[in-house]
Order: sequence, then structure tokens, then C-alpha cells
Amino acid sequence: MQREIGSNFWINPHEYLTENPLKSPVQFGCDGSDYVWLSTGRSAIRFVIKTIEERGLSYGKSVILPPFTCHTVIEPFLEAGYDIHYYPINDSLQTSKKEILSCVDLHRASIVLYHRYYGFDTLPDINKACIELRTRNVFTIEDCTQCLYSCFEKSDADFFVGSIRKWTGTPDGGFAVCRNGKFDGKPTLTDIALEKAKIEASYSKYRYLFENIGDKSDFLKSYRNAEDILAAQKNYYLIACTSRLIQSNLNIGELKRIRKTNYQYLLDNISPTALFHPLYAKIENEVVPLYFPIIVEDRAPLQSYLAHHSIYAPVVWPKAESIGEICREAEHIYEHLLCIPIDQRYDDLDMERIANTINNFNKQ
Repeated sequence: MQREIGSNFWINPHEYLTENPLKSPVQFGCDGSDYVWLSTGRSAIRFVIKTIEERGLSYGKSVILPPFTCHTVIEPFLEAGYDIHYYPINDSLQTSKKEILSCVDLHRASIVLYHRYYGFDTLPDINKACIELRTRNVFTIEDCTQCLYSCFEKSDADFFVGSIRKWTGTPDGGFAVCRNGKFDGKPTLTDIALEKAKIEASYSKYRYLFENIGDKSDFLKSYRNAEDILAAQKNYYLIACTSRLIQSNLNIGELKRIRKTNYQYLLDNISPTALFHPLYAKIENEVVPLYFPIIVEDRAPLQSYLAHHSIYAPVVWPKAESIGEICREAEHIYEHLLCIPIDQRYDDLDMERIANTINNFNKQ
């Protein structure tokens, strides 16, 4: 049986982890006057919305969001009663200061949330936008989830939020940082049920893959159970103890090196065609990629072919039902983008297998 590539991270139950203190989010370049570690990125967004409203909105409940984003970014604003509008992007997921400011003026927005994609700097003049928006008393939030480990500077946002779960095998983990002032009402309790469920699923996957113990359906069911618990969260929770332990023991240098090496390997060894090409055909030194994103004319057959060869390439993200009218470029991305795993679990042999599989599919 070929070892699976992709999907949920596992946790090695036999690995010894040292009790190290968890550093502040400044390790990701997210500096400010105060921060809070939370259970998830979506709860971090909720926490920041609460903080902004406590400080006072200059206008009504109107927010500008990226048109290509995750439902977990949108839902906290819907739950808080905001009218949601979207700035435009181009076919490389880039946005300009002019376009963001135009949306703010058109919709009299009080908040702008933005993020860069897949580790690449897709907001080259965002700092100019932040400075201008601050003079208008519009709050800015950078969601740093997809570029946590890239070395380019984070923006001049009023708040940072992020999730660490996309990068390693932590059961949970998110954060919020404020540029000025303090956070009130920081949580002190962890979500023990979520932590237990994620550990059970992650251990089960490890034992299935490396010790030939159990059945695949068992750990998939456990992951679904854990995600149900996470989706049902209403309270704010502190990041779990296991997540603090894993994150504080993470070899960040190796994470960066392997992801960059794997990305470059696929660039060098996958043959683009008229129906397929990488979204970013060059990786700069400061970039630490989350995935190897590709644009595929007909995505489903390739995704199915990869899964048949035990390579699980996710759609990041499916278009949320709550998203209204957006630009044509964002619609195209939702329909044609596929993400190839290149994370630190995998080496050159895994990347060779991915490249050969995709090249074989293209030949057909």
C-alpha cells in the first residue's frame, strides 16, 4: 500500500516533547501591544470584532472582505450582524490599495479584513491602504494564516489574526494581536473535548499509516467528530495544552526549508500544459509556501486521479454559500484552483511521486 500524501496531520504518540514556553505571535512577525492565544482562527476573528465594537465603530456594521476566502472568515461577521462586501482581485490573487479604498468608500465600511495567499505577498501596497484607512477611522485586520512563516513584513494593520493548525499537527490554535491598547476578557479555559477528539484522531492516523493498526474509516470518523466539536464552539477558549507543546517544539527552520524545497521540486519537475499551470511559477526567498497551488481547466478528474494514487489535493477553498456577488477572477479561482501538499511531512521521494502522477495524468 502506498503511503498517503496530504489530508489531516497526524501526531506521533511515541515522540517526546519538551515542556517549552509558548512564544508570543511576534514569532510570526505579528507585533503589537497585546495578544491572546485562542483555540481557533475563527474565534480570533470573533474576539477582534468584539474588541472593535467595544472601542466603537465610526460607521455602521459594514465590512470589506477578500472575495476568495474561507467560510470561517465570513461567518463571524454574519453572526455579528454585518453587511459583507468584497474587494476585487486579479487572476494572481492580488489587490491594490486603490481597489480596497474604493470599496470602503462605496459601502461606508467600518472594518477591512484582508489576507495574503499561500505564503506569497499578494498585497504589495497594503501598508499605504492601512495608513489611509486609519485616518478615516476604519479598522484593519490582517489574517496571517496563509503567510505565517514567510519572511516579508506583515502589514501595518490594527489587528492580526491567524490559525496555526494549517501548518502542523496541533489539535487547535489561533491568535489575535492588537496594534494598540489591550484585550479584555481573555479566556482561561481550554476546550478539553476538542483537544481529546483531535488527539484521538491524530494518533489513530499515525498508527494506521506507520504501524498498520486500525482501519482508515476509524480515524476519518474521529476527525469528523473533532470538526463537529470545533464548528459548534460558541465560547472563547484558550489554546489547548497539547497544541502549546507541539508548537513550542516545532523546528521552524526545517519547516521553512522543506516546504520551499518541495515547492521548487514541483516547479522543476511538473510539466505545465495548456490545461494546467502553477498559480505562482517562481518562489521568492522570503516566501514559505502553504501549498503548491495550481490552476486546472477541469479540476475534478485530476483530483480524483491523485486520490486514486493516495495523494489528497484539497480545494482551498470551496466557495461558501453565503458569498454573494464577486469579481469574475475570484469566481474562476473558486472553480479551478487545486492545492498540492508540499508540507514538512514529505521529502523528495514524495514530491517525485506527485510529479510523476500529475505528469502521467497530463499525458493521458
